[in-house]
Amino acid sequence: MSRPHAPARRPRTDGLRNRERLLEIGREQLWDRGFDLSAAAVATAAGVGIGTLYRHFATRDDLIEAVLADLLTEVESELDEVESMSSAFDAVQRYSSTLTLLGGRGLVDVVLGSPEDTPGLAQRRSEIRRRGQGLIDRAHEEGSLPADFALEDLHVFLCATAHLCADDRVDAELVDRFVRDHLNGLA
Repeated sequence: MSRPHAPARRPRTDGLRNRERLLEIGREQLWDRGFDLSAAAVATAAGVGIGTLYRHFATRDDLIEAVLADLLTEVESELDEVESMSSAFDAVQRYSSTLTLLGGRGLVDVVLGSPEDTPGLAQRRSEIRRRGQGLIDRAHEEGSLPADFALEDLHVFLCATAHLCADDRVDAELVDRFVRDHLNGLA
């Protein structure tokens, strides 16, 4: 005789709190170290044991994908907003500033690495790249960016700018001006 399935237990409050703290610290580590973040360092900084981390994320790569999934959601939301802007140049400028501020040094691994580096997110990362290329294509049509400016050029620029942003003395206003002036210099 089979027993009825017990309803799934809700996660404990402390378990949810630990998971959120691990994601928060994981994002800070991704910001500083890229995909080279240390699971042990994340657990220590979050104030939990390594076993707790591995109960939430079976592997270090699972932790990276969970942190990156949250970041990609923010990038997708930003793309939703900038794609509706009438000026393609303004859209590229705002998108560049936002990505730079979101990603920190870890942005290098995110934008220069292959989407297959994070298999669970490969499709989303590829779609974000396609949409980023769409912004550049619009700017080409508008004549606001040179015809030879490519998505790869934007990625390298974002990575260089992200290193500047990792310094606490560099604020969002300075980043916006830097991005604007750089893109204006290309036009």
